[in-house]
Amino acid sequence: MSQYKYSATVNEHRARAVGLLMPISTKQSVEICRLIRGKNIQKAKKILTEAKDMKKPIPYTRFTEGAGHKHGIGPGKYPVKACNEILRLLNLVEANAQHKGLDTSSLEIIHICAKKGPKSWHYGRQSRIAMKRTHVEIIVEEKEIKKKEVKKEQSKEIKKQEEKKETKKEEKKYIVKEKQEEKAKETKKPAEKVGKKPEVKKQDIKTEQSQEIKKPAEAKAKNKVEEKKEQPKDTKKPAEEKKEGKQKDKSQSKQEPKKVLKENKVPTAAELAERAKSKKVPAINELTKKKESKVDKK
Repeated sequence: MSQYKYSATVNEHRARAVGLLMPISTKQSVEICRLIRGKNIQKAKKILTEAKDMKKPIPYTRFTEGAGHKHGIGPGKYPVKACNEILRLLNLVEANAQHKGLDTSSLEIIHICAKKGPKSWHYGRQSRIAMKRTHVEIIVEEKEIKKKEVKKEQSKEIKKQEEKKETKKEEKKYIVKEKQEEKAKETKKPAEKVGKKPEVKKQDIKTEQSQEIKKPAEAKAKNKVEEKKEQPKDTKKPAEEKKEGKQKDKSQSKQEPKKVLKENKVPTAAELAERAKSKKVPAINELTKKKESKVDKK
């Protein structure tokens, strides 16, 4: 078998792959190749997987016979078998590009085409059936990311860096404020210790003088009130004083006569008077008798 000749040239920044005698419809493969051509390989994979899963149809523009109308697309179909085979071919091209050291995220399909292959016949007793065969070739190229996408990414990075700088500045300002407050507190404390007199305004001086004038008058009034309160405490009622005097005399009269009687056997007039208080009637009779005896003698 002779070597396959590609319809496009290949260089260092390109990778290629070919699928020969693929059992898929040529018409379906033509429609798929037209849709994928010029797209990023990752986007092409996404389109084919959605069509394979019956989520999004492949639009048909040339071979529209039997293609039903799809909302927002027009005539379209779900060529599941053809999508599977071409998706397998895209994975093969991506592996070849990776082997060459190319960036798989920036690969673009620059060439893809579907060609009709040779006919082969199914066996049949009465009549035979022709089999579908298709050749598909694909070439991808490593390309730089578009400038718009680069600018967007750069702008996002710049914004993030600016936000970080702003947050750092705010943190520094907050730290500086705290330090200043601490220094102010420290400077106030030594000034209080030294005893520096704060500056007093004229109004404050007037108020202090008025307060000093008021203080003596208030002190006098307080002293008068205290004297009035102390007087009733010192002064006692005369009835209470009499009672206390009587109690003291009784206590003395009980203790002193006993001592006198022991020392002096003959009682004196004072002793008799005290006895009279203790014993009222007998003492009075004795005194009257003595007085009468003295009068008789004279």
